[in-house]
Amino acid sequence: MQLPVPLRDTTRPLESALTEADTDRFTGILRITGEPGGDLRFVDGRIVAVTTGGAPGFDQQAGDRPLGAARTRLLRMTATVDGTFAIAAGWIDRCHWIDADPRVLGEEDLGYEPRWLLGETERRLAALANAGFSPYRNLLALTDFGRSERDRANGVAAEILRLADGSRSCRDLAFLLGRPLYPVTVEVGRLLTTGHLTVPAPSVDRNPTTRPGTVDPALPRRRRGASGINDTLRPRPPQAAPPSTTAVDEHRAPQRRTERIT
Repeated sequence: MQLPVPLRDTTRPLESALTEADTDRFTGILRITGEPGGDLRFVDGRIVAVTTGGAPGFDQQAGDRPLGAARTRLLRMTATVDGTFAIAAGWIDRCHWIDADPRVLGEEDLGYEPRWLLGETERRLAALANAGFSPYRNLLALTDFGRSERDRANGVAAEILRLADGSRSCRDLAFLLGRPLYPVTVEVGRLLTTGHLTVPAPSVDRNPTTRPGTVDPALPRRRRGASGINDTLRPRPPQAAPPSTTAVDEHRAPQRRTERIT
């Protein structure tokens, strides 16, 4: 699958890293820095788990309810694919390898083939390439129409409308609901299209104690368009990343360029 050029350029480091891990049968952790970033855990070239602050993981999605073996396998696969999507849907700064003993990684199942996982991730990114909002940076609020229709909604739409109060993003909603980020983002896109939700304009000054004409140091610096309202799915980075840190380390020699976790 060919992604649109802006998406393909920014996901290229992840694509290269997954291809390399598969080829080298890597065991360890692929650490991705950025927004939200995360860890992909490999055993013999297969991905056994994904950890990221961008989406609920297996434990959050499973909750306290008992799961059978088939349901557990399905939920682990869903969490792995969704976690990789969450990382790729953000801003990737750098990918680097961390060597690790496979015993600290866990082997609940045989893991997932990197090329398959990359294909699933690209399919989700392509489906949301023209969404026009970020699952991380844009907050969601009810419109008057959404407020009047809230009691008539059902399923995940009803849950989203109940929680959308102008202070939560798609990621926030996914964690509150214990649902994968991707389907929550898809449903939010639909509710934006139908006029149930809106993306409010960012507040000019959220700190009433800040003097006029000054910049609150507690707030992130913003540049034109950084709200993401008119952007594609991918959020903009807070600042331009140095060119030398936006790609996977080239010509990696695992025994020399990795660091061991203690």
